[in-house]
Amino acid sequence: MAGPFEGLPLRDIARAVNLAPTTAFTLLESLADLRLVEKIRGERRYRLGVRLLQLGRKVEARLDIIMLARPSLIRLCQQTGEMVNLLVPSVTSMIVAESLKGNVVLKTTALKGRDLPMHGTASGKCFLAFSTIDVRAAIFETLNLTKMTSRTISDLKRLEKELREIRRQGYATEEDEFTPDTVAIALPLIDSLGRIQATLSIHGSSARISAARKPALLEALRSEARRIEALLL
Repeated sequence: MAGPFEGLPLRDIARAVNLAPTTAFTLLESLADLRLVEKIRGERRYRLGVRLLQLGRKVEARLDIIMLARPSLIRLCQQTGEMVNLLVPSVTSMIVAESLKGNVVLKTTALKGRDLPMHGTASGKCFLAFSTIDVRAAIFETLNLTKMTSRTISDLKRLEKELREIRRQGYATEEDEFTPDTVAIALPLIDSLGRIQATLSIHGSSARISAARKPALLEALRSEARRIEALLL
């Protein structure tokens, strides 16, 4: 379907994916409703839809932000010796787009690629706090406030109160909310149009990220967040 502009007949598509024509028709009609494929008017022919181009551009933008942020992630690792993460939103969770650890030999951590809950992580709360009212309301409609530890926020009013505080101070924190004995600090990465694109965070044990050390870590995060934001369109 990616080839001919005139599209492919239903029978050819069904044959290519080894499906009965009726089954292929049902699937194609559903994809057409989502604009992922386009049905050629008056014919039973289909071609790729423009929605795929839009989705492709979003994926490309995410790949771009990883490349743009990587030098900052490396510097933060070398400067702090802690795990440094770049997260991007996905419906009601945050995806770890990049995660590095080590101040001498840098390694990708096991967190990379994982989905993390928005309400129980510094990065997730940071994204919620700096999203638009409409985006936040849409997320709240399906957000499951599951309790992961005794300190996880599982009440929406309490979460909204914390989000207001995050907006006021400009960053989010997490202490034993996702996993016990862990602390994280996250900052938003805002593009030139004022939209949050991702979050930059430092993650470590409660013993290593003490209250006395937090101001220095926060300043290091702010410095690199500004560098990344200067590159975002």
